[in-house]
Amino acid sequence: MLDEETSASMGPRPVSVAVVDDDPTARRLMRFWLERAGYTVVEHESARSVLDHDGPIPELACVDLGLGEVTGIKVIQHLKARDSELPIIVVTAQRELETAVAAMQAGAYDYVTKPLDRDRLLLAVHRANERRELLSNVRRLESALTERSVLGSIVGKSPPMRELAQQVQRVLESDVAVCVFGESGTGKELVARAIHNGSARRRGPFVAINCAGIPESLQESELFGHERGAFTGATQQRRGCFEQANGGTLLLDELGEMSLQTQASLLRTLQEKTIRRVGGSGEIPIDVRMVCATHRDLRAEVEAGRFREDLYFRLVVYPIQLPPLRERVEDIPLLVGHFLRSLSKDVGRDVQSISPEALEALARHLWPGNVRELQNVVHRSLLACRGDEVMLADLPPDIRELALPAILPTVHHMNGNGASRFQEPSEEDIIPLRELERRAIQRALRATHGSVGRAAKLLGIGRATLYRRIATLDLSRDVA
Repeated sequence: MLDEETSASMGPRPVSVAVVDDDPTARRLMRFWLERAGYTVVEHESARSVLDHDGPIPELACVDLGLGEVTGIKVIQHLKARDSELPIIVVTAQRELETAVAAMQAGAYDYVTKPLDRDRLLLAVHRANERRELLSNVRRLESALTERSVLGSIVGKSPPMRELAQQVQRVLESDVAVCVFGESGTGKELVARAIHNGSARRRGPFVAINCAGIPESLQESELFGHERGAFTGATQQRRGCFEQANGGTLLLDELGEMSLQTQASLLRTLQEKTIRRVGGSGEIPIDVRMVCATHRDLRAEVEAGRFREDLYFRLVVYPIQLPPLRERVEDIPLLVGHFLRSLSKDVGRDVQSISPEALEALARHLWPGNVRELQNVVHRSLLACRGDEVMLADLPPDIRELALPAILPTVHHMNGNGASRFQEPSEEDIIPLRELERRAIQRALRATHGSVGRAAKLLGIGRATLYRRIATLDLSRDVA
């Protein structure tokens, strides 16, 4: 038998259960038992009430089969149409067991018979709820695995990165031209590789060319190749990037740096699906998926006349915007952990962790160089680290100072003309840093009526750091 305590533990709060029964006594009895077990209950006295209900879908449902003109089977089908994974428990009389079998075939999860037994009902609801949670966990796991496999080596679980994974997922089944926009260091090439590795072209080559790193006079040769003797220094025939990427994916990185002359040749190649080597006369067919990347606003470049509009519409069919690191700060701990593992071998020490103060300082930096800058900072910190944990003192000075608020006041005095003049402070003017910190924290706590979270924001430090400083300075009474 199930006692009241066991029953209550079965239903995690709040789980909503729809009870559909035209018998008011049975309906209220089920509601009483379920609410005592910790569930929230919505009653429906008829099938029509369920069919007309356009509110939130319940998480579980108990449906009586004998509902009059509209059968319980119809109700089950209606609920399943709204949520195919909704666990439904059939409530039926003994003589309706054959109908209960039909209900199970229509998608019901379990059944209980009348007269109702409290323990049997709660056990069925509990098992149905367990199934609901299991399916939910499976979906979350599948989503996480999909995002992980789609983004490949890109680290991050923040909402912007989940949105990025969904965007990448949408372009894997076709050869649509993708343009990846993002600041320097955000990982545009990694996204391009993820698109290639997740597409049908994954077995083909992936070739990347940085347009900004090639002189204007050599851009066409790099892209389309050249014949021997085509220009001074062309001592042998050379296959260009398009030929090298044939059957795979070609990434044109920093597309906005391409010259107008090369843009015209590229447009012809995309239209004709053929290339002509520099100095050659024959047309060579190519089959390449185009992915481009740039930190520039290509639309503005078009308006300024520096980028061809017809080429823009050829290459920017599906734009993907990469978030800068400052917009996904919650990913910094994951990225730091990843870099600690990948860079430890380079410094010859196994450094597994980073102190909370150091991590907080990293989170406060704006990261103009994005993930690439973070990687460099972690590398430098590992070289400076002498223990098995990266400490605040191991960080570069410009980042280390972000861990504490600036509390160095300038001393001014008014001269006889009412103008402000700087005066060198005397020893009596100096206030110990600990006292300055105490005063700053007390003032912030008074201003926020003891709210540590709001006070931390005013002080420009993390909540965890403020709690530690409150304990160290014995200011707990100011939090009350």
